[in-house]
Amino acid sequence: MTKFFKIRSKNIVVKCILGVIILSIIFGTLNNYINQDKTKYIAQVNEEPISFETVNNLFKIELNKQKKILGSNFNTISNDKIFQKNIYNYVLHQLINNILLEQYTKNIQFNLDNNEIKKTILNSNLFQENNKFNNQKYLNYLESMNLTNYEYIELIKKKLNTIHLINIISETNFILDNEKKNVINLLSQKRIINKEIFKINSINNQNIKNIEILNYFNKNKNKFYSPEKFKISYIHIYPNQFNTHCNDKEIKQWYKKNIHKYLTEEKRNYSIIQIKTEKEALSILSELKKGGNFSKIAKEKSIEPISSKKGGNIGWIPINLIPEEIKKSNLNKNNQISDIIKFNNEFLIIKLNKILFKKIKKISEVSDIIKSEIKQKKKLNAYYKLKNKILFLSKKHKNQFDLIEKESNIKSIETPWFDKNSIPKIFQNSILKNVIFNAGLLNKEKKLTSYSRLIQLKNHHLFLLTIKDFKTKKIKKIKTVRNNIINILKYKKAFKSMQKKTKKILFELNHNHTDILSKENLHFNNSEILSRYSPNPITSKIFSIPYKPNKKKKYILYQDKNKNFIIAFISGVYNEKFSKNETEMIVKYLEKNSIEKIFNCMIQSLYKKSQVLYNKVENV
Repeated sequence: MTKFFKIRSKNIVVKCILGVIILSIIFGTLNNYINQDKTKYIAQVNEEPISFETVNNLFKIELNKQKKILGSNFNTISNDKIFQKNIYNYVLHQLINNILLEQYTKNIQFNLDNNEIKKTILNSNLFQENNKFNNQKYLNYLESMNLTNYEYIELIKKKLNTIHLINIISETNFILDNEKKNVINLLSQKRIINKEIFKINSINNQNIKNIEILNYFNKNKNKFYSPEKFKISYIHIYPNQFNTHCNDKEIKQWYKKNIHKYLTEEKRNYSIIQIKTEKEALSILSELKKGGNFSKIAKEKSIEPISSKKGGNIGWIPINLIPEEIKKSNLNKNNQISDIIKFNNEFLIIKLNKILFKKIKKISEVSDIIKSEIKQKKKLNAYYKLKNKILFLSKKHKNQFDLIEKESNIKSIETPWFDKNSIPKIFQNSILKNVIFNAGLLNKEKKLTSYSRLIQLKNHHLFLLTIKDFKTKKIKKIKTVRNNIINILKYKKAFKSMQKKTKKILFELNHNHTDILSKENLHFNNSEILSRYSPNPITSKIFSIPYKPNKKKKYILYQDKNKNFIIAFISGVYNEKFSKNETEMIVKYLEKNSIEKIFNCMIQSLYKKSQVLYNKVENV
């Protein structure tokens, strides 16, 4: 239950913040909007153009984002036209949404205080030097963008106004108490069903005629054949089959040669105090500067639930994994405390408790690792030596497996008979299976020859294969499969008979012909309790049936996972009380869902009242 709502809630949150994400991208790349070629535009929103260059730049940003998310899978789909088109459409629609919201904020005269604009510019990383605003940097930036101070402030104001509007809407998560109550009642509902199980147990009573057996065999010959069978001889070499040793002298030499590999990574231990308001953060910082105990203050005043219990301590962090927020604090000495850092509409004060600098590990600490590395290197050397020998012999004695085996001095292994349904474990690899069954160990006429194949797999595995014996695919004779066909036909007849019977019973019960209960000896003693999030496939059907106590029963027919026929009716309904945590999760989900609806309605309304024109640009 809890997991279900976590997933659903997360999905809604992601959808809701899409608009905010694209705004932050645009806000971080204001130069995309400046001095563009406005004649080459992709779309116009109420005569405001979206330039080709802007769309192209953001398209590249989004592609890079997808590359990080998809990892190695990105290369396989990045050239796909549908994938590229979807990214392009996403970027374009987010840009249109952004402009619609910007125009809306302007129309309703929604303006932030000028002090907010000033604070944003003064705190921007673009214009910082030694953690302070640098006026010369600011002026240089304006000159490079060919903007006046007024033009830049107006641009920032437009973006910030839109972001602030979205934040206000995001916080408008009011849900009526009755709505909450109704949804919780629906989700906490459980239904008791009583059911009668009809097993298909009359199979042996079915009579099957010879003509039925013959007809089924002729129609389904492809199901009744003996597949190709193989007996294969193979040579298999891999590094771990070689036994290797190393002595103390080798370990010492390896250690000296590779000492750079045995450095400990630098780690830093931090503590944090997280506070809601800037005013409170300034008060705490002032207290700390006067010598206040960081750990004690964190326990009393930090709103971060986990670290606050540990006096603010968030543990040791490797230098390459330190989050950006902590990097910004620029702490480099033990017990150093940061200034206030803004974090997700809240504030952080960070303390660097201790630094563990990187150091060289002693040989005694890494001797086991070195032993393993030396042994592995020796195994690989032995493997490559033997591999090269087999490669040479394979060219010298092409398709002469016995000669290769003899001169390489390796004893081959022979498999028992096998087919596609009984492949030996050693050949459970797509490349090997393809070589055996499809790629020509046999000749084109599927006749046995002296062909052999050398296959190199990843992770240093080499196979030399040859077929020792082969049996072709053959249709089985009817007498060998007769009993199988009889069983299949008996089951089919029994299934149809039971299906017909249960449909008739269902009809009688739903038409209030209750005499069928005694006639068929039906008691409906089997019961089951279902909730809306039960994994049972019948759940949605059961909860779609209207239920009123003391009213006429509604019977349904379905099959369970064992193919039994089930006739069931709802015998009772009750509500199970959710925990406080589950109730809060449901309410949170409803609120996020409500925000999404507000965003969608707002954007749709703005679209209807606006004129959006698209321009076809070549080579987009």
